[in-house]
Amino acid sequence: MYALDALKTMKAGQILQVIADCPQSFRSVPEEAVKHGYQLVTEPKKVGQDIYFYIRVIK
Repeated sequence: MYALDALKTMKAGQILQVIADCPQSFRSVPEEAVKHGYQLVTEPKKVGQDIYFYIRVIK
């Protein structure tokens, strides 16, 4: 997940917007974010075929 690489370069409090078009990401992105110590800011939002995630760096 490229988002994990981007999150590693970010500072605490910053939020990354992730846009995915894979239906499996609806579940896998939040799971991986939390598993790696990040916080999902809001529930994933689906707009058309795209799914939007907002992930906060908390460390």
